[in-house]
Amino acid sequence: MKKKITVLTLSLIVLLLFIPLSPVYACKGWDRKKITIIRDDYGVPHVFAKTKEGLGFGAGYAMAQDRLWQADLYRRSAFGNLAEFGLATIDQDYETRKLGYSREELKEIFDKWEPINPNAKLKEMNLAYIDGINYYITEALTALSMGDPSLVPVEYLAYGLPLEPFSIEDSVVITVMMAWRFGGTGGNELSYFAALQALQAAHGETEGWLMFNDLYPQQDPGAEVTIPGTGCKFSNSKISNPMMELPGNFGTLYNEYQQIQMGQTQLFESLGIPTKFGSNAWVVHPKKTTTRNAMELGGPQMGHSIPQIVLEMGLHGAGIDAVGMMMPQSPSILIGVSKDGAWTSTTGGSDVMDTYIESLNPTDHTQYLYNGEFIDMEVRTETFYSPFEPTREIEIYRTVHGPILFIDEVNHLAFSIKAPYYKNEMAAEEGWSLFQQARNVWDMQEAVKTIQPNHNFLWADRHGRVGYWHAGTFPIKPETGMGGRPIDDRLPLNGTGEEEWVGLTGFNEMPKCIDPKQGFLANWNNKPIADWPYGEADWGEGHRVKRIQDLLASDDKISFEDMNRINMDAGYNHIAAMSFLDDLIEAASASMDPDIQAALPYLEGWNLHYNDVLNPSWPDPTATYDDPGLTIFERWYRNIDNEVFDDDIPSGAIAGSSTLIHVFDGVDSKLPLSYDYLNGEEKYEVINRVLKEAIIYLKSIFGPDMSTWLTPIQTVTFSAQGALPAPTMHGMNRGTYNQIAEMIKGRGWNRWWKPAPHAVNVIPPGQSGFVNYMGVPSPHAYDQLALYETWTYKPMRYYFWDIWKVRESVLYFNY
Repeated sequence: MKKKITVLTLSLIVLLLFIPLSPVYACKGWDRKKITIIRDDYGVPHVFAKTKEGLGFGAGYAMAQDRLWQADLYRRSAFGNLAEFGLATIDQDYETRKLGYSREELKEIFDKWEPINPNAKLKEMNLAYIDGINYYITEALTALSMGDPSLVPVEYLAYGLPLEPFSIEDSVVITVMMAWRFGGTGGNELSYFAALQALQAAHGETEGWLMFNDLYPQQDPGAEVTIPGTGCKFSNSKISNPMMELPGNFGTLYNEYQQIQMGQTQLFESLGIPTKFGSNAWVVHPKKTTTRNAMELGGPQMGHSIPQIVLEMGLHGAGIDAVGMMMPQSPSILIGVSKDGAWTSTTGGSDVMDTYIESLNPTDHTQYLYNGEFIDMEVRTETFYSPFEPTREIEIYRTVHGPILFIDEVNHLAFSIKAPYYKNEMAAEEGWSLFQQARNVWDMQEAVKTIQPNHNFLWADRHGRVGYWHAGTFPIKPETGMGGRPIDDRLPLNGTGEEEWVGLTGFNEMPKCIDPKQGFLANWNNKPIADWPYGEADWGEGHRVKRIQDLLASDDKISFEDMNRINMDAGYNHIAAMSFLDDLIEAASASMDPDIQAALPYLEGWNLHYNDVLNPSWPDPTATYDDPGLTIFERWYRNIDNEVFDDDIPSGAIAGSSTLIHVFDGVDSKLPLSYDYLNGEEKYEVINRVLKEAIIYLKSIFGPDMSTWLTPIQTVTFSAQGALPAPTMHGMNRGTYNQIAEMIKGRGWNRWWKPAPHAVNVIPPGQSGFVNYMGVPSPHAYDQLALYETWTYKPMRYYFWDIWKVRESVLYFNY
């Protein structure tokens, strides 16, 4: 039921007054309980405290000042409570809750979590963080009750929503949401299964199976990898070659399920709730840098919202001295730089989750077959409220494998998802909170060992060590299953008990590399190492990481400025052109067609980038990219896939760009194909036919003068989470947040001293999401957007006096 803020105000104030703290605005001397929050000239809060609990409290209070509405929106979304406030439908909330936990289970997850290092005080920091949020809420509600709404974000007043206190369950539920959204990779078995079913329906069982392996290979020898084949210390890999067979037909059901999931994605994107993942990162060893210091660049890609999905925080004291990005649910700098090291992450993409097909009791669909008998599903009843729909009670079901995705009522089947960290997400994501306390590469590695969802982590430290880990706990499946059928990692498992996991991988199986001989490690969600067996079919030749790796390899020495230059180059690089422009130029060179010959100089003169130097350039609304070659290539590339594959590949299956690479490479392909997708034609014939069609089309749009064939600038509009108007910027393929760090190594007489790193970062459009009751935003809502668009950065500060010199505000608390 929708509630009014005025009804809850007094009761919440009374409740929150029991939090044992007192604000202090003039303190002399230094008390262990004292907390100082200094905001710098970009509004970034730096929390100074002598206890970890103090850091947690200060971080919670500072976050609430900047992002309280965002944190509230995230918790409502993660709990599936958006419909209650008119922000979603009940059916959409149900899709969230059926995969989640009850409030009681979330409390149990936190209570049962036993951190590996008690001295890190992770649970205490999280509880103090909640106290800090609630203290700000107390202040805001107290002021509001006295007629002063200046501390209340305007969204609460506009929507008439209650400003409710936070609990540890709220922190946990957001952590769970982020763990599954960014680290819950794999679990795509139904998608592959639907593709296989479509291919076999169109081409028969044998040829359909061969084509399936062309399009979705588990091992593409051409796939770019992060860990080099040789010259890497402490590397590790396991090799396997699984097989499969088709167990049934579920394509239609999967398509219906996908439509529902697309609706969920559209809902979250409309509210600015993160749905995307990407991320690039690299580290460079001192032997390859101009200053003999280790360097790191982090660029987590999560889409763009206003306020941004992440905020910046500095934590200083109690063994922590770190600055970087955090999310609003906990006092953990997830990607950042300390005086000891710089760390970053990308989503891993390996297979940590599996889909199970549950055989239901035909007379009772709340029972499923397991180990020879029908057993009851676990069930809980959830109540859903909405101001626009009748209240509904809906039952949520689980099996021994995990939550039910959907049910096939006709065929008496259900589909569930299993993950190794189910009901254990706080422990499974613990390492993220330990990075800010790591002193060296070995501390980082110990923290990474605790991570069970799949992420890549990269590290560079002041001792000159760099490292990479493809973290996660990966299911080990049986070689054969029900009826002796071979198990294939790309396809679902039967849930009858005959195809259960036989174990989980450990640290020894984790791909990792410390101090590579080549002098760098780079990742952009690509394959971690050759022959990595714990994937589905996600990695093929022609990966975007190749551009970063090529640039890093081409320079004998990398400078701090080079780190940004490489980032910018990759941000404007045309990924498809890396693999296909040469083919197009070669084919065009062999053609006698006058139109193709006229287009050839424009293709040869293009440098494979989205160049915007010539007028009109951004932010002119008529801005275009500079190269007709780009326009010609993109029109050709848009159609070449259809020309090559549409007559062979049915709806429900797709061919990726790596398959097209293998088609064009022919007998020289690193992955020989079993089917002739060119149907006997020469590749140049097909390429030039599509190029000719592209030229005819472009003439109809732009006219005969090819020099005027210029593509409009791509733009990105931020998703609005609240009252702040969404800005638009030009398109860049780069991190939502970017940091560049050089870890300065103490040398000579001061080698044991920890100098501050040379580190910069940027979070567009700005630090603050606060808009007051007059509709006036914080001055730090948009002040980093211009930096981001011009590939410039602001300094990351560590020393008290450096921060004090650019202070905008100072607060003191006792806790």
